[in-house]
Amino acid sequence: MFFILSKIFNFFLDPFNLLVISFVLFLLITIRAKKNKLKGTYWFVLFWVIFLYKPIPEFLVKNLEDKFFYKEEIFLELEGIIVLGGGTDSGKVSKDRNDISLGAASERILKGIQFLKQKPEGKIIFTGFSEKIFHEGLSEAEIVEKLLRALNTDPSNILFEKRSRNTFENAILTGEIIDDLSIKKWGIVTSTSHMKRAIATFKKQCPEIVFDPIPVDFQTANSIYWGPGNMQDSINLWRIYIHETVGYWVYKLTRKL
Repeated sequence: MFFILSKIFNFFLDPFNLLVISFVLFLLITIRAKKNKLKGTYWFVLFWVIFLYKPIPEFLVKNLEDKFFYKEEIFLELEGIIVLGGGTDSGKVSKDRNDISLGAASERILKGIQFLKQKPEGKIIFTGFSEKIFHEGLSEAEIVEKLLRALNTDPSNILFEKRSRNTFENAILTGEIIDDLSIKKWGIVTSTSHMKRAIATFKKQCPEIVFDPIPVDFQTANSIYWGPGNMQDSINLWRIYIHETVGYWVYKLTRKL
């Protein structure tokens, strides 16, 4: 139930959906208004111009990402890593087209492959079934398995958790796997903006295990570009910031971290 409610809630917080909903409401209010229609239009347009000015969401996402740094020496010292789902794309496309569909956060999977190549004796757990309410086609785990077979990767030290659909379930179900292993220190591989919630959730659910952040999928650089940007880029950055900030506090209030 929590998973379904979170997806419904997330729909109404998505910046593009907010833009569409606010535009429809604005039209209805403007049509019914008897005066000052032009003034209302001015404030509506001004709000969205400021909201979609790329440096603003870029600054906010940068603050999320600046808390974590990738350190090669920590990565290579680990005996095992946990790669969180979210790196694949449509399971239906993968199945229907016999393709390996990777998503915008595919750096998560690539970092896992890097670990396999550099630490062949290390353990790696890929965790995740699907983040969609109504899933079709191959699961995230099946797509990753297909990719690893295509790369002729040795599967002996690779484990899959194939049921989880969000970060909380990642932690709970992966915890059942690592309980049976001797490794007491794991690296968490996920998008940098998501790392704070991920690390806190895993620590809460598996307090006896040490988790080190292995951040990937950075969306911002060390400096911010203050010129005009692309509207789609602004929406994507707002989507990341809203999703992670609200998600963190929802997890906090529901005692999942």
